[in-house]
Amino acid sequence: MQKLFDLLFRPILMPRWWQDLFISIPRIICGYWLTSDFGASKFGLPWSPSEVNLDLFEVVYWFPSDVAAYGGVFKVFSVFLAYMGAFSEGIGGIAFIVGFQTRLFSFLMACTMLVAAICQQWDNGLWSMMPALGILWVSMFHLILGSGKFGIDYLIANKQDIRIGAATLAPIILILVMAGVQDTKLQTITVQVTLPKKTAVKSMGVRGGDQPLSWDTDLPMREVIKDSVYTTQFQINTGFNFTRIKFALNGEIELNGKDNRKIKLSENSTSTSYKAVYDQ
Repeated sequence: MQKLFDLLFRPILMPRWWQDLFISIPRIICGYWLTSDFGASKFGLPWSPSEVNLDLFEVVYWFPSDVAAYGGVFKVFSVFLAYMGAFSEGIGGIAFIVGFQTRLFSFLMACTMLVAAICQQWDNGLWSMMPALGILWVSMFHLILGSGKFGIDYLIANKQDIRIGAATLAPIILILVMAGVQDTKLQTITVQVTLPKKTAVKSMGVRGGDQPLSWDTDLPMREVIKDSVYTTQFQINTGFNFTRIKFALNGEIELNGKDNRKIKLSENSTSTSYKAVYDQ
């Protein structure tokens, strides 16, 4: 029995390099998710989607207002907290992958994920909170243990030089100094929709995610040709080079189960025109 125990469990109980690698895997995976997806959509990085139009180390324009909506201290320090949240995901994700300043970024990331879980996802139920909570647990784990042997922090610690450790904070401070909020521009958008066949129209509207549009209510469209062609004009203030919409006929939204319409905004003008056929 002892031999069987030794055969099955002794390799697990003994400290070996692969054990350090194993506990680093969640840190590396979470870091990749954060910097490649969550962070890249809020904080300007070389791999941020080109359509969000973010410059390097720039915070997306809508994030401070979202943070302010949480109220209290978030409203007072919305820009600063938006910086720190986007920074902890975008740059912190990179730091997690390579194990750099792991405890510092674990603290920032834990704070960010706690806010995301409670303030952003609480009303959506536990399942919606799980991504933030999962990264929160990983952050708390590495807040205590650091990077482990598979990280830059371990190499720096072995140098036993305080100056080396302090110097590693310099790029972090530089990035924070360079950070700014994305500039926005006012765009006037004219949309026109044609019904593919004559329909008894009680109401025709447009919905979208950029104010004054909403996904819940229609912005009314005026009649050009009765029961056939409708149009409207609205203005949005955005930092992106696109906006998304859908049309609604008699209160029923089109393209059910399909992607939203994507309107590419004019780069050289403050006005954009868009024509479409309903539900096509």
